[in-house]
Amino acid sequence: MSAEQQSRKLAWIALWLLVISVCINYADRGNLGVALKSLETELHLNPNQLGQLGAAFSITYAFSLVAAGKLIDRFNVNWLFAIAFLLWSAATGATGFATGFWSIAILRLLLGVSESIAYPAYSKMIVTSFPEKLRGTANGLIDAGSKLGPAIGIYLGVKMLGWFNWRGMFIIMGGASLLWLIPWCSVAGKLPGSAVHRAASKQ
Repeated sequence: MSAEQQSRKLAWIALWLLVISVCINYADRGNLGVALKSLETELHLNPNQLGQLGAAFSITYAFSLVAAGKLIDRFNVNWLFAIAFLLWSAATGATGFATGFWSIAILRLLLGVSESIAYPAYSKMIVTSFPEKLRGTANGLIDAGSKLGPAIGIYLGVKMLGWFNWRGMFIIMGGASLLWLIPWCSVAGKLPGSAVHRAASKQ
């Protein structure tokens, strides 16, 4: 296999991992809606508190986007994205152990901050890691993932709510998401634009 073919194969592997990651991203931000009724009943939350929990993610997500862009411009985007993915998956899983309004609110704030890395990171990685002829396809597939993610997340969330309970739903979704980091960490350093890749290309 030629170097060009290897590079293209690596790009496609990375692209499909990113598509899966955006599906997880949108599933994680939407799973609170699936669990609201259960939270209201078990934790005795009032409608005002439920509304605040719903808004907590969006507020921190919006205000963190500028800072996220700054970080991506300064640090290695591939590994920064991995750290953010770890944080938002951990926040999702930890929600299953929440004991009340404030613990869930803090975790939703963390989810908003960490997920704000995603779209600036996708844009940067498409430019630095994908050949020009693949960039339009990459953008299209990642956007498609943002539409599939909520649909899959709600469907599986409702199923898991029936099989287990709201705690099990969050723990399983957060824990399963962490498995994504295994293949991503194996390719992140090989992508064009990464420090490891630049060092290897100079040899």
